[in-house]
Amino acid sequence: MELKIIQNNLSGEAYKKIKLMILEGVLKPGEKIIQEKMAQSLGISKIPLIQALSVLQKERLLSYNHRKGFTVRKISTHEFHDLLDLRGVLEGLAAKRMAYNLNDDMKKHLLGFMNDFIKYRANNNYKKYSELDKKFHFYILENSGNSYLPHINNSFNLLILIYSKGFKSELDASLDYHKMIITAIMEGRGKEAAMLMEEHFEKAKVYF
Repeated sequence: MELKIIQNNLSGEAYKKIKLMILEGVLKPGEKIIQEKMAQSLGISKIPLIQALSVLQKERLLSYNHRKGFTVRKISTHEFHDLLDLRGVLEGLAAKRMAYNLNDDMKKHLLGFMNDFIKYRANNNYKKYSELDKKFHFYILENSGNSYLPHINNSFNLLILIYSKGFKSELDASLDYHKMIITAIMEGRGKEAAMLMEEHFEKAKVYF
C-alpha cells in the first residue's frame, strides 16, 4: 500500500489513509499507533497526524489513553451484536428500496455478485468471498435510492467496526442468504428482501 500523501489537506488525507488501514486490517484491534512511525510512513508531521487520530477517536475507531496513546479500538460482543442489529435494519430498508427501484444495470451487477459468491464458495476461497461481501453490502446501500442510508452507514463506520472485529460467517449459510436476498430484490419483492436482510444479520450473531 502506498502511504505517502501530497502535502495538501494533510490531516484530512491522513484520516482517510488510516481509516482505510483499519478497514483493510492493516491496523488491527488493540494495536497501538506509533505516531513517529505513522507520520514517517505518511510523509507528514505529527500535528496533522494527531488531528487525524483525534477525529478517528471521536468516530470510535480509535481509543486514547494518556499512557498508551492511540490504539485501534476493540469492540465487545454486546456492541458487535448491536451493530449487526443496526446494519440489519439499515440494509433491510436499502434492499427494500432497491427492489422497488431496480433497473437493468442494477440487475446486471446483482447477477454478477451472485455468480461470484457461488464461484468463491465452490473454491472455498474465504478471502475473495469476504472482499466480495463487503462490496455487495456497500452496493446495496449506495443503490437504495435513499441518499441518507450510505451517509448514516459511513457516519457510524458500521462496516469498518464489524470487519475490523475479524468477523467470519459460515460460508454456506452466508451464500444461501445472499442468493435469497438477491433473488427477492430482482423479483421486486421488497418486503421479503428486507426481512431476509435482517434475518441474515441476526443469524450471523452465532458465528461471532
